[in-house]
Amino acid sequence: MPDPTLFGLVARQLADHPPKEADAAELVFAAFEGSDTLTAVLSGATASAATKPRTTAPTLAGTFLTSIEVEGFRGIGPPVTLKLPPGPGLTLVVGRNGSGKSSLAEALEMLLTGANQRWVGRPRVWVEGWRNLHQQPPKITASFGVEGRPSTLKVTRTWPDAADVSGSVLTIDGKKTTLAEKGWDEALRRYPPLLSHNELGRILEGKPTDLYDALASILGLADIAAAEGLLRNARLAAERQVKDQQAAATRLTAALQTVDDERAHAVRIALSGKTWDLAAVEKVVAGGLAAVEEHTALRTLRELSTLPVIDRAQVREVTARLREVNDELGRIGGSDAAAARDTAVLLEQALKVHAPHEGLDCPVCGTAGVLTYEWRVQANQRITELRAQASSVDEVHRRAAEIAAQARRLIGSPPPVFGDAPLVGVDVAAADAQWRRWTSPPVGDDPLAFATHLDTVAPDLIAATAAVRSAANAELERREDRWRPMQQQLSAWLPDARAAETQRAQLPRLKAAEAWLKDAHESLRNQRFQPIAGEVQRNWEELRQSSSVQLGDLRLEGTGSSNLRRLTLDVSIDGENGSALGVMSQGELNCLALSLFLPRASMPESPFRFLVIDDPVQAMDPVKVEGLARVLNRVARERQVLVFTHDDRLPDAVRRLEMSATIIEVFRREGSVVELVPVLDPVTRYIDDAMAVAQSKHLPDEARRVVPGFCRNALEAACAEAVTRRMFRDGSTQSEIETVLKEPTKLTTWLALALFNDSTRAGDVMQWLSERMPDAVTVVRLANRGSHDKISGDMVSLVRAAEKLGKRIRETHGASSN
Repeated sequence: MPDPTLFGLVARQLADHPPKEADAAELVFAAFEGSDTLTAVLSGATASAATKPRTTAPTLAGTFLTSIEVEGFRGIGPPVTLKLPPGPGLTLVVGRNGSGKSSLAEALEMLLTGANQRWVGRPRVWVEGWRNLHQQPPKITASFGVEGRPSTLKVTRTWPDAADVSGSVLTIDGKKTTLAEKGWDEALRRYPPLLSHNELGRILEGKPTDLYDALASILGLADIAAAEGLLRNARLAAERQVKDQQAAATRLTAALQTVDDERAHAVRIALSGKTWDLAAVEKVVAGGLAAVEEHTALRTLRELSTLPVIDRAQVREVTARLREVNDELGRIGGSDAAAARDTAVLLEQALKVHAPHEGLDCPVCGTAGVLTYEWRVQANQRITELRAQASSVDEVHRRAAEIAAQARRLIGSPPPVFGDAPLVGVDVAAADAQWRRWTSPPVGDDPLAFATHLDTVAPDLIAATAAVRSAANAELERREDRWRPMQQQLSAWLPDARAAETQRAQLPRLKAAEAWLKDAHESLRNQRFQPIAGEVQRNWEELRQSSSVQLGDLRLEGTGSSNLRRLTLDVSIDGENGSALGVMSQGELNCLALSLFLPRASMPESPFRFLVIDDPVQAMDPVKVEGLARVLNRVARERQVLVFTHDDRLPDAVRRLEMSATIIEVFRREGSVVELVPVLDPVTRYIDDAMAVAQSKHLPDEARRVVPGFCRNALEAACAEAVTRRMFRDGSTQSEIETVLKEPTKLTTWLALALFNDSTRAGDVMQWLSERMPDAVTVVRLANRGSHDKISGDMVSLVRAAEKLGKRIRETHGASSN
């Protein structure tokens, strides 16, 4: 899922300044949601990314560290548990080099990432010592307080015997799983809460693109580059597909020009426009004859190849019936029935003459006035009688007429297609001649002559028609042989062509979406980076202290796909512009690296409410250590900050600045036994040590002598604390404070500096004490003698008096002298 904050910026900018092409905005949204969504939107397979209900990645609950338990890993042998107060606050874990403190930090890094920055770019030998020789097998467990969860979340990483460092098993609450299932893998990548000693040194040592990429990742800026890349790739793919299919269409068109076929011609026309008429091409390829115009050579050939052939069996049947009826007519030709029929016919003809001309003379003999009405009645009566006698002859003549009509129906007109046959190279002259013979039967009603005509001409006509059909089929097959390969090529090309046309239609939207995002890239990046840039400036101002290097604007330049992408740092040295990395000391570079890391790890979107920093004090001068303490204290108001350090200056600065912090000291004993001891302030620690010895029974005199030494250390620490606080409140710099703290050489000069703000007044100390704190005189005298003389008396009372004096000095003389 895209970074929610960045996605909101994109949505607002799209609303205020939409792309030029309609619906291009939905492609921008889809590109941020990923390749699958963009593909689905482009294909129309899903609802618009801009209008469909949006889903966002579930928000991970805020998480604090409550404990880290380590055994068998690096410098830690038997199990040791670092318990931490959950919630915001500052915890310092202090120890000498080799005490095991960094092993704790690296164990947490190994637990959460499965790797260690300490080993990056190092020879194999650096990795091989990851198992502790005194304890096997390794096991790392961290407990986390999760907001909204009543019980702690326990994450454990273990290694089977002889397993390589990469062969670990991760469990969460006892269930074998991965951090990805918890949803932490992406959060760890975007908002890494761990800063190792090695990574701190490398933050600014890598290529310019490395720091850009690190910041881009947590700000979600990689999502811009990824979305821009998806749109660019989609546009290039569309252009490539259109170009490829256009080239294929050009090759097909050239090949079609060599094919003498109406279908080829129709496809060439369909492909000749700026956009292809793929529907027409598909119709031609799939539709056969119906796909081309009505009057074409193909249709002519198809008609010639399917010419109707005279039914030889029907001809034989008709000619047989004609001969049969001819024989019957011959048999009845001289019979009485025939005569009666002829007479009836003659009378019927006479009646036709009489009907309009009643009373005329007889047309045969000329007798006047004989064709009267009475004659007509008599004639009709006679016709009826004659027809009855001639009925059998009538039936024969009726059948003869019926058979003759059936025979004439066999004789149709010559096929009209014969007129177009020469245009397609088919010779129909012989067939046409036979059709003319066939359509010229004998005149009259002689059945025998008709039968002879059919019998004679039909075989020749059938043979001529078959020859025409054969020639037409041969020509069709020749044309099909030439068309079929083109048809196959077109069939194979059509799916790609349709996809290319779809892509062609999408290109304006893709170009508009890509152009919009390219133009908006810098604005979106600057809006997203602005909060971090401000925090970096704030951190640097606190960390740099007396540094002459002033940090100006921070800018992310270039894009995620550019080799010129980088974080640009504008700096000035004593008012003169300069190059940041070229003029800064190592301590200043570390301060700058911390300034960049802290805002990055403290993003509001991060579920990790804890930060773990290993040895950040390296190469820092005292004033920058104080600045570091201030920065860590400020961050710790909202985050749980855990710092591992070997440098006592950081806890000293925390105490001096009266900051609330948990301080834990790490000690490593024989056999890789690591102990964690809560650290009190130096004054209290020395007093506790003195009291522990003083309260011991049967203590030898030699051992009793250390009690005044502890008391002296406690009083000197109280004086140093009081002087530091007073000078700090008066506005002195850390270097000035350190210079003054180098002046005292013995307890009375320390007391003079604390009491009078003047180390040279050591001679006035005892008088001041005797007037105001008489019990303290003995304490100071004994503390000065220390272990050089035998000590007698009540040691516990001595320690109580030292504690009282130390408290008086810290509370009364740490105030400002103004």
